[in-house]
Amino acid sequence: MGDSSSFQELAVREIVFSARMPQGRSMVSVFRKLLLAASCSALAGCATPAATEFDWLNVAKPAQADQYSDFLVGRYASLTNDPELAAENFVRASAREPDDSILLERAIFSLLLAGERDQALALAKAGQKSVDEISSLTRLTLAISEMSSDDFKEARILLANGETGLFNRIVSRSIAAWAALGEDDEDGSKSQLIESLVGDDVLDGVSLYMLGLIQMSAGNDEDALETFEAVWGERMRLAVACEHYIRLLSAKGETDKALEIADQFRREVGPNPAVDSLSKKLRAGEPISVKRLKPTEGAAIAVYSLGTALATETEDDIASVYFNLALMLDPELDIARTMLGSTLDYSDRGEEAVEILRQVSETSPFYATSRGQLAWALLRLGQEDEALEVARDGQAKTGDRDLTIQLGDLYRTVGKFDEAYRWFDSVVTSDEAEGREDWRSYYARAVTLHELGDWEGAERDLLRAVEIDDGQPQVLNYLGYSWVDRGENLQKGFDLIQEAVRLSPNSGYIVDSLGWAYYMLGQYPQAVLYLERAVELSPDDPTLNDHLGDAYWRAGRELEARFQWRHALALDPDEADIAGIEAKLASGLKAPEPSVMAGESGVTEPS
Repeated sequence: MGDSSSFQELAVREIVFSARMPQGRSMVSVFRKLLLAASCSALAGCATPAATEFDWLNVAKPAQADQYSDFLVGRYASLTNDPELAAENFVRASAREPDDSILLERAIFSLLLAGERDQALALAKAGQKSVDEISSLTRLTLAISEMSSDDFKEARILLANGETGLFNRIVSRSIAAWAALGEDDEDGSKSQLIESLVGDDVLDGVSLYMLGLIQMSAGNDEDALETFEAVWGERMRLAVACEHYIRLLSAKGETDKALEIADQFRREVGPNPAVDSLSKKLRAGEPISVKRLKPTEGAAIAVYSLGTALATETEDDIASVYFNLALMLDPELDIARTMLGSTLDYSDRGEEAVEILRQVSETSPFYATSRGQLAWALLRLGQEDEALEVARDGQAKTGDRDLTIQLGDLYRTVGKFDEAYRWFDSVVTSDEAEGREDWRSYYARAVTLHELGDWEGAERDLLRAVEIDDGQPQVLNYLGYSWVDRGENLQKGFDLIQEAVRLSPNSGYIVDSLGWAYYMLGQYPQAVLYLERAVELSPDDPTLNDHLGDAYWRAGRELEARFQWRHALALDPDEADIAGIEAKLASGLKAPEPSVMAGESGVTEPS
């Protein structure tokens, strides 16, 4: 199935989710090499679970909570995604039992989830006086307050005491590492980072980048470069670290390598305002200085980065707690603010996302990014005209290339394909004039040309996108599926779809493409196999469920087919598809017409 929303995902989320999973050796081995002089006993004591266990809260239900209506309402509000109501009730429940650390923790968590940072801090300070032993999130909140007041000693004391779950322990030790730097204790920083190792490549990679940032901030540029180079070689990509890696290389006179790093980041991850800005300055011959981070700035980056890692592991808004903590440390950290807005938007908290994203000022390097995200959030709230106006206004003020692409994609999403083509074409034309090669812009224009009925133009752009980068599954899938759907280049089309599935085996819509291609060829058992897998991966997609129903019917499994069609209707399909699904429920499918494709494809099975 060609995915109509895939470019929106590409254009919006890749700007913000700027960390990618590393491939290859464990980060632990890199730590051992770089920190050989540090305490080996601390390293040996680190747990190394096979997979990250995000037990970030580790909060149990109070033993006598059932008697408190406030607790029950707060719990219900938490389950129904109403953090403001949850916070209101948990705060009241905590006030009734001020010595209950569990209620205090729940109240602070709900306040942070709701974005009430000042209230969360005030409650944590009050609880510190009334609770015998404060729990992990309360302690984190208090330590962050001490960091903001430059009381690094007190922050370290708070972070060193008490029990914490795995994730909060990593967050605590990352903050403690920056607090140690605030007391000129670089060895203490290293020890904290060693103790934060958990055997997870992404989380350990963040800790290793923190080591590099601490070395840089302490003036040990050569050590920092060695650290950045080592973790970069392990294919861990984090935008905030990439920015400082580029700055260090530039200051050392290694402009070519700095540009190579910037280009590689954009190729592998996508656009990022800070990295792209440095790239432009380097190409213009402008000087770039090293930026030494204050302990609070570094700690904010650490919390933000770990929150980003958490956001990629969860589908809810829990990461917003950590983005709010990062903003408590550094209110100017707009990369955390844009990530917070994105997380809220994708958690069906669109109105809150809009409020957060409007806070990014025009002077921020993340202004264009925030305008794009704001436009999408408004569109999802049904405010189409304002969404387009926000994107147009942001594009006019910034001329930002990636916002221009998003503007085109907004027009494409609302069905205004002529306008979409105009914006996408302007990007491609500008790129070609500058000698830039970006598969994204060709892919975007191709999808729009296809919608406008110009398959030849679309095919030309898709082939160009594949020529630039043949490892992008959405492009391979779109081209391969289109060929099979048109009865053209069947073997090549299947080869492309199979390669897309290999590259992205957990993408429901890509696996659906392979199953639906088999369906169109009349190979129904194979179609059922892949379409069942697609629905497993994306159970809430009405189109995929509809496709599976069709395949069941053709395979003689009519009862299952009707069940699947009913399920597709329950998933709120596009209005244009409803009548067709209802007709199938009433009368089933007509006998398939003889197809030139069926039985004559010569298509080989995937290995």
